[in-house]
Amino acid sequence: MSFYLGQLSDFCVFGFAFCSGYAHMTQYEHPDYYKQRLKGLLRILCSYWLILILFSLICIIIGQGSFMPGSFSKFILNAMTLENSYIGAWWYMFAYVVLVLLSPMLFKVVKRMHPLVVLSMGFAAYCAAYYLRFRITTDNWLLLKAGPLGMTLFEYLIGAVCCRTQLFTKLYRYWGKIRQPWRWLTAVFLFIAMLYVRTKVIPSLFVAPITGFVVISLFHFWQKPKCIQSAFLYIGKHSTNIWLTHMFFYLVLFKEFVYVAKYPILIFILMLAVTLLLSNGLKLITNPLERCIATI
Repeated sequence: MSFYLGQLSDFCVFGFAFCSGYAHMTQYEHPDYYKQRLKGLLRILCSYWLILILFSLICIIIGQGSFMPGSFSKFILNAMTLENSYIGAWWYMFAYVVLVLLSPMLFKVVKRMHPLVVLSMGFAAYCAAYYLRFRITTDNWLLLKAGPLGMTLFEYLIGAVCCRTQLFTKLYRYWGKIRQPWRWLTAVFLFIAMLYVRTKVIPSLFVAPITGFVVISLFHFWQKPKCIQSAFLYIGKHSTNIWLTHMFFYLVLFKEFVYVAKYPILIFILMLAVTLLLSNGLKLITNPLERCIATI
């Protein structure tokens, strides 16, 4: 089960990019859109920089200073998101920064062109980027960045197109016509089918946008009890910090820490608990900073 769910869950980047594209598109018509997006970007960067500084200090204390922060140039390049030599998952910061900066131009294209044309162009970029990222070995900085960025661009555009076309509203009209028992059966069937296809038929990250879209749709249509909704909203507020810190506890500095729980579900719970605890501590610093940024 850990293997199957782990393979299916590789749409995590799609989830971030899709939701960002969707949310940003809803705000695009606001006259202060770009100013607000820059403020939002600065808020995320403040969290990123705080975590960068915190774990650099921890590394120095435990005698790992040669790894992090390492040289001054290495630290600065990582702080600018131009490199991600500390944590592999941090590559998304550069892609996100670029997409936010380009979003007004991207959304003009989304509004003026037919959705299928936008998605076709995005998919072409996705295919080329996938080839660059996983099929070509290179040290060229531009090519190294172009692969992840091109894949994320397509996922970001899917969210924007879904917002523009109000796709979820249209899908829900059909979903609402299905009787309640059949909804659950349909959802379970789709979920099991995706598990099988993703692991046995097409075991590739390439299909993450498809599996991710289906999972997000099912999650969106699920009429969640208030307690479950509150739990997800709480985790959602800390999701950025969870993403930025989780690798420290199983892969980089404290490689064996979460594995003391031994069993997959307990390892997952321990990881979530540790990163949420750390995130709450970080929020004590970032919340005042975010309030200051909001007043700019």
